[in-house]
Amino acid sequence: MLPVKIYTRKRIFNYYTGLSFFIFIWISKLTKDEVQLVRHEKIHFLQQVEMLFIFHWIFYGLFYAISRLKGHGHYVAYRYNPFEMEAYANEHDEAYLKKRKIFAWAPYILTYNKFLTENFRGLDKEKRF
Repeated sequence: MLPVKIYTRKRIFNYYTGLSFFIFIWISKLTKDEVQLVRHEKIHFLQQVEMLFIFHWIFYGLFYAISRLKGHGHYVAYRYNPFEMEAYANEHDEAYLKKRKIFAWAPYILTYNKFLTENFRGLDKEKRF
């Protein structure tokens, strides 16, 4: 059944415990909560499917690049990406995958835009750059 889970002994790119790409989900054995992580990555899988994979990757990259160009560091650009905001907001909900609506990530664009237009208020200095 899709997506296909692949387990690794180490972190992915030395940092992440999970990664969803195409029909695969890579899961690090170092994760603390595998069920929650798999749910998070399945949300990404559904995002990719509804955007025919390629458009998800393009939009994900654009959201990330715009954040970086606005002066945000990697962590902030990653966490404030609308796709990540949806996944993190719903990874705890066991029923979310069944009730998720198509393009459920889209409303998070408003939060993303609001974040980009505000100053760095409330962010730790080390997470800014």
